[in-house]
Amino acid sequence: MQDAKSVENILEEIITGEFPQGRSIQSVSIVSKTGLMVAGKAASSARAETFSAMAAIMFSAAEATKNDIFRDKIDHVLAVFRNTKLYISELSSSLLIVATVDRDTEDATILDSMNRIVTRTKEELVWLR
Repeated sequence: MQDAKSVENILEEIITGEFPQGRSIQSVSIVSKTGLMVAGKAASSARAETFSAMAAIMFSAAEATKNDIFRDKIDHVLAVFRNTKLYISELSSSLLIVATVDRDTEDATILDSMNRIVTRTKEELVWLR
């Protein structure tokens, strides 16, 4: 009989399996839209809760802008810093994928990995659809 895995363990396995490993990837995490860390690694281990909350707030602000101004669906949120890029994308109606990478990393590589995480999560955790 196979042991039941927690949602967090399944998400951790999906992140590990689908995201490119390397020095340019700083962190990848799954965050609830309410700002709680669910799985993965936050950009700041000392302030994981703050990082998760701020990522959720940034996505929420982008959604509010979309609703009020653009009337369009958000694909992803991208913040570019001097040495780092921060990507936030929707995983489900209640979860986000948040990745931090070195600034010179190709956007398409990161976005493809994030999309694979979404696809695989919806296959393995059917109730998240």
